[in-house]
Amino acid sequence: AGSRIILVPAAAAVIVAAVVTSLTYLLTFSLKKKRGPPDGESDDVRGPLSSTLSNTHPAISRGGYESLIGNTPLLYLPHISSMLPNRAKIFVKMECMNPGGTGKDRAARSMVLDAEKRGELPPPLARNDDIDDDSRHQRINIGVSKNNRISDGDELKKNTPQLYDRIHDNQNPSTSSSALFNIPSNVHDAILKALHNTQTHGIIIEGTSGSTGISLASLSCSRGHATIVVMPDDQSKQKVDLLKRLGCGVVVVQNCSISNPSHYVNMARRVWEWLQEERRYDAYYWDNVLCKRNGHANGNRTVGDGNARPPKLIQAAFMNQFENLANVRSHYLTTGPEIYSQLDGKVDAFVMSAGTGGTLVGVGGYLKERWWHDCHAGRRDVSSQSPVKFSHSSPRIVLVDPPGSSLYNKVKYGVAYALQQSEQTLRRHRYDTLAEGIGLDRITANFGLGCDAIVWGGRKAAFGDRIAMLANDDDYARCLDDALPSTFDRQSKIIDDALFVTDQQAVDMAHLLLRREGLFVGSSTAINLVGALAVASTMPPGSNVVTVVCDGGQRHVGRFWNRDFVVKERRLVWPGDRDNTVEDAGIGTKNDLNSLGINLKGVQ
Repeated sequence: AGSRIILVPAAAAVIVAAVVTSLTYLLTFSLKKKRGPPDGESDDVRGPLSSTLSNTHPAISRGGYESLIGNTPLLYLPHISSMLPNRAKIFVKMECMNPGGTGKDRAARSMVLDAEKRGELPPPLARNDDIDDDSRHQRINIGVSKNNRISDGDELKKNTPQLYDRIHDNQNPSTSSSALFNIPSNVHDAILKALHNTQTHGIIIEGTSGSTGISLASLSCSRGHATIVVMPDDQSKQKVDLLKRLGCGVVVVQNCSISNPSHYVNMARRVWEWLQEERRYDAYYWDNVLCKRNGHANGNRTVGDGNARPPKLIQAAFMNQFENLANVRSHYLTTGPEIYSQLDGKVDAFVMSAGTGGTLVGVGGYLKERWWHDCHAGRRDVSSQSPVKFSHSSPRIVLVDPPGSSLYNKVKYGVAYALQQSEQTLRRHRYDTLAEGIGLDRITANFGLGCDAIVWGGRKAAFGDRIAMLANDDDYARCLDDALPSTFDRQSKIIDDALFVTDQQAVDMAHLLLRREGLFVGSSTAINLVGALAVASTMPPGSNVVTVVCDGGQRHVGRFWNRDFVVKERRLVWPGDRDNTVEDAGIGTKNDLNSLGINLKGVQ
């Protein structure tokens, strides 16, 4: 009897525990299903303003590289903020914590998904758990296989003897009589590498300073495409090495003006044209890649007649990040709403440099659009001077520009011009700044949106509608009945002002940020922080100023964090050498900015 008294309660406890566990599991599953996939672009994240730019991207629910993009932390910098006398706060959006180590992951995902949606790229490679045996057999028969990515260019010559030499016969620019076949050997090698690495017949081509290429190459690995990147020679060796490790075909060209046909963006477009028009690459792809994967000794036998032309299987897409509005749209849909949500709507200024302009304009456009929407919704009293939770005035959007860039003058004076463009001093190959990936001598489609006047009060999604209209995207529904009262109509540009920052200020700030906050950052981030401090010093007390940590310093150890390069090549002062002091001298005092040569009053 005693044993029964002990066993019955024990059995009852086990049953109760099992029931509780089952209910907990069901409740958790239900909540996860209701919340939706963590794709960073759901309606809950974007808020009500993005109805005109509804999320057309496929849901990401089973992991993968894409699922890690976005929702990055917003970090408060207490030590840097303590230098400001007005108690303003500096926040940084940690875009370096995206899987590719940069905020370019967002634009890359948006552009790739858009290209797949439009049919410019083939569908992504299906996962093993997504297809049955019959489908998998058919997919293999058309030449899609796994574990065939080539990361060493030397293997191409060894494994492709049939057409390599025959195509190379026409590659010498000095002897070619046709512009169509005037393909430099380094471009040719990059194309062959991409042909061997693609698993979907799709090839992504882009001209980039490196970071966007890294993001595109990473996405290509995940989705089965191959990537060819054309980049200028003023970028760090670490970026080139990383791109090659990702299996990317890399073409390095001399840095020059966009008017030069050899500019890296123009060269990328030419690579895309060569792949579209040069059918010998289709023959090479059929004979030496697809048929070898499937065990055919002679590729032409699968075509029929030995002289038959191979099928056109290669689908190449030029991303064109500078003019592609999927770039700015990605930040309007994700980065801007995230910042707004993380600060509960109190964003007084957003300060950032610009490469393509996608992040600055996309975030700035969303913040201003949201501010006007909140005014109409009664969350802000524009005329009242009494303290409220949200900002009284529209968020300030400020560009920070490095030497040699014409964007500063475009914002300030309406003319895209820099002193380095003077006919008396203009060099064919320009290396005007130590900063990488920012500053331009032209106005791109993404940046140009920030210079256009927009009527904010007339529509809930004034900026979103502008993007949709310019992108000619019929899939985005219009909210024609969402007009606001005319008393709220205000017309202004997204970018309010611009600052000019020198290379020396950027170097000093990077060292200061490392010593005071423990953040090891690259050149563009350092320039962003100089601008953020300058803007914050002019803001009302207690203002929140946001900027972006674009990437880590690990990619910049060959140039920006290389003392010999900074001192000997760029003729700048290494912070640790100033006045024969140790590198961390003066750290911890209120005069850190002056002691490291960062004079806020000197920032124009």
